[in-house]
Amino acid sequence: MSSEKKLQPNVYTARKYNAKVELDFDMGVKYSRVLLAIAGADGELADDELQWYIDEVTLMGSPQEYIDAIRNIDWKNVDIKEELSGVVFDFPLNVKRSLLYQAIKMSRADGVFHEKEKAAVAGTAEVLGVEKNVMESLKCVIEMEDSAEQLLRLILSCDI
Repeated sequence: MSSEKKLQPNVYTARKYNAKVELDFDMGVKYSRVLLAIAGADGELADDELQWYIDEVTLMGSPQEYIDAIRNIDWKNVDIKEELSGVVFDFPLNVKRSLLYQAIKMSRADGVFHEKEKAAVAGTAEVLGVEKNVMESLKCVIEMEDSAEQLLRLILSCDI
């Protein structure tokens, strides 16, 4: 599945993900299907989880057409393993790790990283061949990011 429509990288994608090449629109939707299925592994795709991803792709400069395609994904009927078999990972960026990073961030966006979401992330990592130490490192990075953001909000909201 490939289209002539492309998603263009921007300054945010270059800084945050070191992504500097365009992405096939349909491949991006396939990637998004996996993310939504992981975040919905607990039986619910919480509004905050979906909003985290919409905000992220908006920061990436994605067009409204792509955001609409994400909103229309039937995540309940996505077979993650089958969907992953159709995702192309030949980028100058480690797309497998990026997908897992975003899956964890999105799954935690509602304030709860449910056991079923954790299991879906772990299962996806196994299918992708991502080592456990890399997964632990990604989780640590996310914890540090969350702590740094919380600290910054505290500093900026207080009179010192």
